[in-house]
Amino acid sequence: MKKALVAVLVVGLLGAGGYGAYQHFFADKEEEQERVSSTSEDAVYVDLVSQIAGLGSGNGLIERFGGEVEPQATLEVKLENERTVKKCFVKEGDRVKEGQKLFVYDTQEAEDKLAQAQIDIERAQGDIELSKQTISQLEKDKNEASADDKLVISTQILEAQNSIKRSEYEIKSNELTISQLEEDIKNATVTAEMGGLVQKISDPNSSDSYGYGGDSGNVYMTILADGEFRIKGTVNEQNYQQIQASVGMPMIVYSRVDSSKTWSGMISEVKDSADEQSEDGYSSYMMGDEAGSSNYSFYVELDSSEGLMLGQHVYMELDAGQNDVKEGLWIDDYYIIQEDDQAYVWMANKENLIEKHAVTLGEYDDELFKYEIVDGLQEDDYIAYPLDTISEGDPVIYNDMSDMDAGMSMDGMIDEGSYEEMPAEDGVDLSMEPDMAAGDGEVYEDGAVYDADAGVYEE
Repeated sequence: MKKALVAVLVVGLLGAGGYGAYQHFFADKEEEQERVSSTSEDAVYVDLVSQIAGLGSGNGLIERFGGEVEPQATLEVKLENERTVKKCFVKEGDRVKEGQKLFVYDTQEAEDKLAQAQIDIERAQGDIELSKQTISQLEKDKNEASADDKLVISTQILEAQNSIKRSEYEIKSNELTISQLEEDIKNATVTAEMGGLVQKISDPNSSDSYGYGGDSGNVYMTILADGEFRIKGTVNEQNYQQIQASVGMPMIVYSRVDSSKTWSGMISEVKDSADEQSEDGYSSYMMGDEAGSSNYSFYVELDSSEGLMLGQHVYMELDAGQNDVKEGLWIDDYYIIQEDDQAYVWMANKENLIEKHAVTLGEYDDELFKYEIVDGLQEDDYIAYPLDTISEGDPVIYNDMSDMDAGMSMDGMIDEGSYEEMPAEDGVDLSMEPDMAAGDGEVYEDGAVYDADAGVYEE
């Protein structure tokens, strides 16, 4: 009877009312099978297979670290003690070549001291001549003097000889001063020891010191080397041992605003001592970072830095092959249940209930810990992590990216460039960071206000 009814309806489709009949019987049926999340407390969370198959790039399964693009080398030009700048030939943002003039010291004071030292030498030389003449005369007088007068004259001769020695010492001292002053005047013009970008010029009259990473002392100008960049990463003490053991390992670098842009590199160095304070208020951004924990710096040498900008903030992951494109459908092995020579997954069926669904396994990747699914599973299916609490027929809740705000993209979950949010794990609400374009006082969707001066969010 049912088959006959369907046959009549199919014939009816050929007539004028065919389209309406199709909408009534078939379209409505598709709506009945639409994915609908349960509100039950016992519901099982299920994830889209296509997302599970795309391991990495911020899905929380691989640890992420924050980093900043910096130059391979930094030149800090310090002012010599008690010297002042007469003229600076460059400004911040200029690119300079090796040997190019940067600034010149004011030599007026040195020239005045040089002239005074030369006068002092001439005076001392005159004093020596006068003392020698005095001694010669006293020697003559001593030969004709009485015994009592000879003692007085001998004392006068000794004083004159000591005066000559003092003058000779003064001449030598002034000669050394003149040599140093002449060297200072000759080298008054300071040139660049390497080519690069003039990143900072401080006020030469200010007592405040400036540095691009570390104790700078009397730094007047900072030049960032041209050429390839490197990444300076930050890790907390909980993850320090992991990074230290990973020196020499490959690293994937992701753009914060477009995770499809990646660079490759290698961890080249890990600092043994903790940073007392982040240089620009930028700290590590990763799961498990705890307030008050010490931060350590590590460095990633890049295979190529093309497309990166100095000061750009990035994310990094240890390269575990997560970006390797593999043919077929590959699922992490912990989703697979193997019983009685048969493999299963917990899958959401068309009635929005969980069921144990049979799959056919192919190859196993023992580096990525993934199975190839040959049959029984499609990319648009939804499966659950196999917890012991799951029972056949439990309702499901779909962890579907499409259910999020329309302004958030599936890749990186960036809301119109205003912020980027790491995915939550086990119900933990992770912190958010502004992207490079975040402005002071900008209000985010969660009601937080970003303070650019403080570099923090305020509720």
